[in-house]
Amino acid sequence: MLALSLCAYAFEQLIQWRYGAAGMVAVGLVTWGHKSRNTTCTAIGLTALALLLAQ
Repeated sequence: MLALSLCAYAFEQLIQWRYGAAGMVAVGLVTWGHKSRNTTCTAIGLTALALLLAQ
């Protein structure tokens, strides 16, 4: 469980370093949407991440 938490933290830091605040908002939407089982927030976050990665 600790290793999974460390990987998630490292991923969030990488996204923030590479894509800034927009990347963190997108990751936050995906995380919140997944935890609350809200497919709309998850889809919006994943779309934002895809757009950031496509640049």
